[in-house]
Amino acid sequence: MPVKMKKGCAHVSADRKFPSTSATQFPDNVSKPFWSFKDTTAAADDFFDCYVAFKDLGCHEYLWEWQGRKMDELVVKKLVTHYRDFFADNQIGKDYFLTFSTGDSDVGALGRLYMSVISSNDFTSSQKLFSPPLFELSHSSVSPGSMLHFARLYNESVVMASEKLKHDCGPKVLSLIPHHDFAHDCKWYASLNAYLGGFQNAFRCKLDYFRPFIPRARIADKLGFVGSVLATKRALASYAAFSKITGIDSHPIVETSPLLFRGGLTPFSLRGFVRTYPGARTATISPAFRYDYGVKDVKESVAALNSALPKNRAVVYSQDELKRLSALESVFAKHYSSAVSRLPDLRYLSDAAQRAKKSVPSELSRSFGLYSLGVPPEFIGAGKAIVECIKSGIIKDLESFYPDVKQDLVAAGVFLNKENLAFLAKTSPAWKSLLSEVNLVEDYVGQSLGPSSSESFMHRNHTSNIFHLASSGKDCSKDLLDAAKLRHCLG
Repeated sequence: MPVKMKKGCAHVSADRKFPSTSATQFPDNVSKPFWSFKDTTAAADDFFDCYVAFKDLGCHEYLWEWQGRKMDELVVKKLVTHYRDFFADNQIGKDYFLTFSTGDSDVGALGRLYMSVISSNDFTSSQKLFSPPLFELSHSSVSPGSMLHFARLYNESVVMASEKLKHDCGPKVLSLIPHHDFAHDCKWYASLNAYLGGFQNAFRCKLDYFRPFIPRARIADKLGFVGSVLATKRALASYAAFSKITGIDSHPIVETSPLLFRGGLTPFSLRGFVRTYPGARTATISPAFRYDYGVKDVKESVAALNSALPKNRAVVYSQDELKRLSALESVFAKHYSSAVSRLPDLRYLSDAAQRAKKSVPSELSRSFGLYSLGVPPEFIGAGKAIVECIKSGIIKDLESFYPDVKQDLVAAGVFLNKENLAFLAKTSPAWKSLLSEVNLVEDYVGQSLGPSSSESFMHRNHTSNIFHLASSGKDCSKDLLDAAKLRHCLG
């Protein structure tokens, strides 16, 4: 049992199976799930999606968003009841893991969440199944005070539930998965140490491990492509150093998605992902990974990740190396932020996709629009950042920390439509600057960028259609979805 009680003390023990693959619910997929006959999914489908992720695809964990339509206090009971044969032999909390994901919610929502954890424990105990089935929760706040407050409220709820129900309720302690803050001025070490120290003091608890969540897919919108790769490497190395100092093992989770801008994890890029992110122990498996590729390829790649990630050892950098890595990250983040702020709003393309009954999440609106025009967001700010690195004499540092940088930029270039970008460059200085960035990247990698396979040539053709149809006010929704299917992800 991960959370053990002994003489009034809690012990979050590493004597457990650590998930290597964690299925998420963020809708970045273009194609409908292979098990669905409908174009849209309802709340009830989340249960089957979870079951399929475990049974058919082999994912170890399912991250359940505790918000809106996905809020359900009886999620464990419904899963076990509906799919009893599977969960009788593959128990939640022992063999497979259901992990709620939340942030700072209102008191009513938190009360429902706490009672779901407590009642799930009661249910599995009554069924003589593994207890507790829920003992860990992903909390998006990076504030130690906020996380400790959340944990204390849960503990108080257990006490009240025990008094009201007149029996011992559990688990007594809810372990939290902290999210990494990538801000350069954040004192992440002090914050994490304060949270873990405060947690152990508050609950007289010994921690053997923690599972930090690194939002690689989302920070690309803040730091750009290369910046987010470097920042994630820095985070992984820093967690490894933290563990050496504190003696608390870290098992980092890296949030990723198929497109390189979002992390670049596909069924065909496993080796590159593991090589790029040493120390990553869990990779998120988004709906695009699960449903925009062939089922056979998905199953085989999930199995390969389950085998590889437990052996994925971290690299520990010296303080000097961390400073150099951080300096590189700042260069790319600075140029990305400056360039992206000048680009026009592309939400009209997300709106156009609605005509084909496909909703694009607001978080993907910009990248969806850019890919749809044949302008990969990987190149925003990259050319000027590379030039600065060359002039500053730190380009060798970049290639040392990120050996695959040239290879990945070339791979990102297969979705480039130079003709579209040339047309766009005539409409505004921002697009003209981006065309210049692409030229600089081509000089750096030593080759022309563009489509290199039948699939990428077809993608380029669809992006040409999108540009010309949208420019003349015509419906481009079919080409929008066809292009997204060819890149196996919305954006």
